[in-house]
Amino acid sequence: MTEIAQLKQSNKLLARSLTALIVILSFWFIYRQINDSEIDLVETLSGAQPIIILAPIFVVIVMSISPIIWQYLMLGSGAKIPLRDCFGIWWSTNITKYVPGKVTLVVGRAYVGRKYGAKVVVESFIWELLISISSALIAGLMLIILEDFPTEVKLLFLGGVITSLLPLISPKITQKIVRKPFSMLGRGNWEVETSMTRRIYSIALILMTFSWLAWGLAHKFILLGLGFDASLPLLIGSFSLAWLVGFSAFFLPAGIGAREGVFTFNLSLFLSGGIAGVLAVTSRLLNVVIEVLLFFVGASIIKSSSDEQE
Repeated sequence: MTEIAQLKQSNKLLARSLTALIVILSFWFIYRQINDSEIDLVETLSGAQPIIILAPIFVVIVMSISPIIWQYLMLGSGAKIPLRDCFGIWWSTNITKYVPGKVTLVVGRAYVGRKYGAKVVVESFIWELLISISSALIAGLMLIILEDFPTEVKLLFLGGVITSLLPLISPKITQKIVRKPFSMLGRGNWEVETSMTRRIYSIALILMTFSWLAWGLAHKFILLGLGFDASLPLLIGSFSLAWLVGFSAFFLPAGIGAREGVFTFNLSLFLSGGIAGVLAVTSRLLNVVIEVLLFFVGASIIKSSSDEQE
């Protein structure tokens, strides 16, 4: 085995070890929160009130908003794509985020949506990341402002929100910057004509921000179903910041562990640690189940679309 091959193998081992460590520590933290509060997880979930059934409905709403956002971002990247195909491609490839790293998700979506241009799909993915981060910061303001954080933290966070909105000032300049690395790497010639507009970007950003509201309502109904309650703005802010941390931990599959750990910590600022842990775990389980179900729906849409073209 060459020295380079050994180095690559060592890096892979290190990454896997780090991933396992973070996941274990995160869920250990959640377990301790639940255990210390003497909450029986099985009993709590089995005794849930009927209102909890509204939670998965709002998670499905979140998953239905995302393909619509992607349609706008594809348009801004230079391709018109039917809404039906947007749902099929987005739903059928979203599940690949559970493979560590973000590369599989990008490659999978570019491959399934290749008839619209792989480079256009890749560009739309970058826009999606920018809008996801910006909207998560906007939603996170609710927690930062409403909770007793130092003024310096609030101002620093507000500065981050304002910075994330810079693409709104000039989407065309941002688009040229987004396309530059790919042209430098020789990944094909990007279109000279820019197509992202302030209107397209604004609509996508508003829809993405609305999706955090839907997540907040999903968590609200989980809590109500379990016999607890919390402020909707705090739930929205807590989850959006937890998602942001999970997203930043790119080596974790779908941010698993990191998202739940941070969500539990954020929730424990205004809820008991035990119910915070229960909500974080329930949220992830519900998320995974719905994503798996929508994968099959998306795959069916793609197959149906292919059959019609033949």
